[in-house]
Amino acid sequence: MIKQYIFLAVSQIFFPFFLVLFFIASVVLLIGIAGVTLVVKMDILDLGQLFLYSLPGTVFFIIPITFFASCVLGISRLCYDYELLVFFSLGISPKTILKVFVPISVLVSIVLLMFSLVMIPLSKSAYSDFIAEKKNKVDVNIRPGEFGQKLGDWLVYVNGISHNKYNQLVLFSSDGLSQESFIVANSGEVNNKNGVFELNLYDGDAYFAQNKEINKVDFKQMSLKNQTGSIKLSSYDLIDYWKSAFSGDSSQARRLAQAIMTSLFPIVSVFLIPLFGIANPRFHKNMSYIYILLGVGIYFLIMHITSQSAPFWGMVLLPSIWLSISYFFYKRFILKFY
Repeated sequence: MIKQYIFLAVSQIFFPFFLVLFFIASVVLLIGIAGVTLVVKMDILDLGQLFLYSLPGTVFFIIPITFFASCVLGISRLCYDYELLVFFSLGISPKTILKVFVPISVLVSIVLLMFSLVMIPLSKSAYSDFIAEKKNKVDVNIRPGEFGQKLGDWLVYVNGISHNKYNQLVLFSSDGLSQESFIVANSGEVNNKNGVFELNLYDGDAYFAQNKEINKVDFKQMSLKNQTGSIKLSSYDLIDYWKSAFSGDSSQARRLAQAIMTSLFPIVSVFLIPLFGIANPRFHKNMSYIYILLGVGIYFLIMHITSQSAPFWGMVLLPSIWLSISYFFYKRFILKFY
């Protein structure tokens, strides 16, 4: 009965909180996905598919924060409604309440490990492969009369278009101030030959600026080539994917450390739930919101620093030290008085 009562109080906060954060993250995600349509043509189904590929990474960071906050706020609300004090007067200790959260915290951490180590790498691979497939089809989205459109490393302006054939093209590419390229062509077309994206230009002039010199080239035909994307990851090589973290790949080691430390946050913070949530409403103000912000902010700040400087030590030491310190304060301020 106690477990069901506490779960009900937590769930009433978790689901609205999760939906609000999920909605905000989804809007930001859709804005980012919309940027892909500046280069590749996509319909609403394609955008929906990209959105699904991006969901695991988004949900991964929402779940631990939402779970921890809802647990603390659920306990806090029971305290300030004097309901939890009734439990204590009946002989129910904070240990009994803590036992309610330990199994669910372990379950949440296991789910997060599945997200971080399996679903997120596969979804990122599927996302990049989908974009590469679209590019391989040469279904580029260059609209006539618009500025700021990109095609590979080139900024492109076209005056007219008909079936992948362009009229009056202007292309610009820059590698800082040291080298700039400017091309004007009467017509052009795109092709895909064995995975190589090719833009053929006809009847134009090319200007190349380098080392304070400008060279002009008149051409009848010019080809600009770019290697298109290829499949990078499949479901059977996840071990090889993460193995690179132990082979000197610092960026992969950072990703692995952040994945482990974020996934373990619910279980290593389990003692903070009663520490932040339990209080005597007669003598204490409700500071649970501030405690949540401080706890989450400090943990993820340390996680970011350690994952950059010492990822392997960080994924071991941070959860261990965080769990030990939170247990010390839980024993000092909760078990001693309740």
